[in-house]
Amino acid sequence: MSQENVDLVEAALGAWNRGDIDGFCDHAADDVAWLEVSGRPENQGRERVGRQLMRQGLGSLFEAWDTYHLDTEQLHDLGDRVVAVVREVATGRASGVEIDGRWGYVITVENGEIVRIEAYRDPAQALREAGVREAAPKLPHP
Repeated sequence: MSQENVDLVEAALGAWNRGDIDGFCDHAADDVAWLEVSGRPENQGRERVGRQLMRQGLGSLFEAWDTYHLDTEQLHDLGDRVVAVVREVATGRASGVEIDGRWGYVITVENGEIVRIEAYRDPAQALREAGVREAAPKLPHP
């Protein structure tokens, strides 16, 4: 089932990059939990539970940026979890500020749905927390 979980995460990230918030959320369980472990100070340590709250949070994020994209650098298949290391590239809508940084997401999948997302500003921390050793990652499909 783990290849299916990797495919699910790739499909969800594809929807994200098209700006399709509903499409991204459609890959998640109704009671999905999103935890900002480290990262944006306004959300750090805050857990959102439920697809609707995740949709609202992503809507606010997308409204703040003129362009917003996650380039998938690595996907690690851990069975019921997938660790995604991504490069976040965005331009502020009002400010024109450009950001270019990396994130790590530990994504738990059950019964073909994303049930938990843990966001880490430091991808190495996400990899450590998930127990990933220096094994070769599965690169995303082109």
